[in-house]
Amino acid sequence: MRNTMLAALAAIALLGSSAVFSADAPALADRHAKMGVKCEQCHAVKTPAAGTRPKNEACLACHQSYEALAAKTAKLDPNPHKSHLGNVRCADCHSGHAQSRLMCNDCHKFDLKVK
Repeated sequence: MRNTMLAALAAIALLGSSAVFSADAPALADRHAKMGVKCEQCHAVKTPAAGTRPKNEACLACHQSYEALAAKTAKLDPNPHKSHLGNVRCADCHSGHAQSRLMCNDCHKFDLKVK
């Protein structure tokens, strides 16, 4: 089952890297759940407290590394996974239960959509 989940996540990461986020798209947690990913796989507990965000290690357990993510999003300008801030927290941009946001735009004004 783990291999199936990893293969599904890899396929979505590869195919979805150029997809545009839409406000009516399913939340990240919903997309993960459709692939059989359980809450505790990201949050490390079966029933996470409200507002708790997964640690990068949980994200990178399936999504490999920042370097691998940067390679998948290399065609984006700027590349959101190759930041001058280093390896920022995944949840600073990607939100499981709300609309994701590009934290880079706290200082910059890039026209990138976040899934």
